[in-house]
Amino acid sequence: MRYRGSVLFASLTIGALALTGCSPIDGKMVTYDSVANHLRTAASSLESAPGVRVTGTVEDAKGQNVSIDVRLNGAGDGAGKVKRNGTVGDVLVVDSTTYVRARAPWWGTDNRAETYDLAWVAVDDDTIGLDLSGKLRPKPLGELLDSGFGSLQLDGMPTPSEVNGVQARRVEADAGSAWVTVTKPYQIVRVEGDLITGGERKSALNIALTPNQATAEISRDVALTLPALRAGSFDSYRSLKFDGPLKSTCTAQNCIVTGKILNSSDDSPVTAVLNGKVTGGRKVLGRCRSGPAPVAAAGAAMVSCRIISKAWQSFYATATAPGAGSSTTSYQVSANASAVAPAPEAVACLPGAVGCDNPKMTESEVTATLDASGPGWYERTPSDRDLSEWREMIRAAAASTERVPWSADGKPTVAYLGTAKGRPFVAQFDRGNGDLVAAYGPEEAETAAIRAAIAGQTPTR
Repeated sequence: MRYRGSVLFASLTIGALALTGCSPIDGKMVTYDSVANHLRTAASSLESAPGVRVTGTVEDAKGQNVSIDVRLNGAGDGAGKVKRNGTVGDVLVVDSTTYVRARAPWWGTDNRAETYDLAWVAVDDDTIGLDLSGKLRPKPLGELLDSGFGSLQLDGMPTPSEVNGVQARRVEADAGSAWVTVTKPYQIVRVEGDLITGGERKSALNIALTPNQATAEISRDVALTLPALRAGSFDSYRSLKFDGPLKSTCTAQNCIVTGKILNSSDDSPVTAVLNGKVTGGRKVLGRCRSGPAPVAAAGAAMVSCRIISKAWQSFYATATAPGAGSSTTSYQVSANASAVAPAPEAVACLPGAVGCDNPKMTESEVTATLDASGPGWYERTPSDRDLSEWREMIRAAAASTERVPWSADGKPTVAYLGTAKGRPFVAQFDRGNGDLVAAYGPEEAETAAIRAAIAGQTPTR
């Protein structure tokens, strides 16, 4: 049986609330031991969770289903898989941008598909159906589910059913359905409808909170992938065109492809590359890619690349041999223009890189981290006399060369790994402004994850 909730109207009197056994939670009134109460509790837990894994399907802007399996930490950084057009691609989410690396079929009819083959490409929300960082990281996801389902009042308790191996109750609202576990700790395990995707585009997503160790592994996997984006990636947001026809000059040794790339944006310059291809006899005879070329806003730039391949040279020799027919001399030169995305800001915080904000801390930030993590470190309630030592431990960690993009308290950070009293000690600073966010003695699993990330991203000399 389906249960559809209705919003609890604020016009209810105090006496009516007393009769129905309601209680205020965050300014909203919900019934004691109601499924709406369970759902609000679960949404609140999701908002404060260190990480989340989301699997399922969403509709993209064209109405086709896209399968996702992504893990995101509280800062919105994450990694996983996305299946589109029958092809599975890797996905990386960092600095609020989603990047995909997949074979050409993943891109469907996009004329840049061959260029994007197995390259990292920044994609927009329409391509995969939603903004992964903006919608699926724990805090906004919990807030969204709370707004869509949390203020419902239900008559009775829905009959449980098995969802993802657990017993859960289904709640319906205008935006779709949500399933919340029967037993504590209450968790939202599945959502269907258009609440997350919007625009009447359907989604069916399974949700699982990730414990601390698994969340540390999310940050580790992001950090291990970042070096691949040092030189930037392609940017599918920007669609570039040629101004006029392509030009080609082909000889026995090579084939030069030239095009005038037009930037249609009036206010934003772009870096572009030209990707050329020559085909003959129904075969690809060679490819080329130009170097990055700056194109001014509302401007154009002539860009060329040179195809040098044995296949072309052999084709040319055969085509120009005495007695060669016209069928063997036909060839075609084509090209596309692709925008280049800059490297994510997090790359500046890799070992040996420059541009990462210098760590800084205020006395109130030091005190806050001591209050939060000092009891675990000292195995007692810290006192004022511990503050000076704690401050020096943070400074020593911040001076370490062992740093890695990480996350803490729902913020993108840089984690500095140091040692204090013979034990690992981590100080984390905001990636955006350098402020102190957290300082603590990490658990063994997180220490291992940080060390693996640092080792994997350190440039070889």
